[in-house]
Amino acid sequence: MPVENERKYVLSPDFDAARLTDWQAIDIRQAYLDDGPRLRQYGDTYLFTYKKWVPQAEELVEIETAISADDFNMLWPLCVESIRKTRYIKETDDGEWVVDCLRDETGAVYFVLAEVELQRFQVAPDQVPLEIADDIIHAVAANDNRFTNKKLADILYARNLLRDVSILNKKG
Repeated sequence: MPVENERKYVLSPDFDAARLTDWQAIDIRQAYLDDGPRLRQYGDTYLFTYKKWVPQAEELVEIETAISADDFNMLWPLCVESIRKTRYIKETDDGEWVVDCLRDETGAVYFVLAEVELQRFQVAPDQVPLEIADDIIHAVAANDNRFTNKKLADILYARNLLRDVSILNKKG
């Protein structure tokens, strides 16, 4: 069963994605059905994802499957939260790193989140890519669910969260 093991990092709101020259960039739109599953579309790829926390194993199971454009378009209007982002992807020895630049309706970036998919049971990456290392303002604890894309789809929530972690960063 596929288990998700990722670590997230909040990047500075001034982060310049132009420095990610050797990272693959894709534009994504995704949304969440009210009962939890996620829809994601990039290019001609349409995905349906179900995630479930398994308390006895203390792991997050993620099941993702391709769906047709027709199925995606039928389900999209039923979604309650949606988000647009540009995702930058880079494969490293630790796993796949992504930087998500979350965008508002005008296309302006309002939150930048990096994450790495780690091997099962790996606690942290061995290295953070140099292109983002100096821009990390907050390392998200593994059990901190404030930083899900579903929650960050709410722009006001995301801006307030960014303010809170920026204040903590200045104190620390």
